[in-house]
Amino acid sequence: MNTLVLFLRTAVAACSGLLVWVLISDAMAAPQTLPGAIVPVWVAGLCGGVVCALFAPRQGIQVAFTTGVVMAAMFFAFRHVYLDLPLGGNTLITLWPAWFPVAYYLGAYGYLTLLQRLYRS
Repeated sequence: MNTLVLFLRTAVAACSGLLVWVLISDAMAAPQTLPGAIVPVWVAGLCGGVVCALFAPRQGIQVAFTTGVVMAAMFFAFRHVYLDLPLGGNTLITLWPAWFPVAYYLGAYGYLTLLQRLYRS
């Protein structure tokens, strides 16, 4: 039962991060530049990390990092295996999904740190 709950938490956090990523990417509508690729990933990862920490404060950081790895793997698989896109000339723009684990982790860590500071005062 616990495994099912962890899987569902990961799925909800991934879907919320994906929704935020789609909304920010469409709102920016920038050509393939480094900020146009990185900013939606960071905003989506931070929001997804907060969602992970909301579900389970004790397991939030682990679930957030796992969700980030799953998101990065799915984006890489879709772009480079399914769509067969080449790496291209600018590696930073091509490998933008690699920032998902870091962004999810920092989102959960930041939210839990904020909660600790609020409850101490």
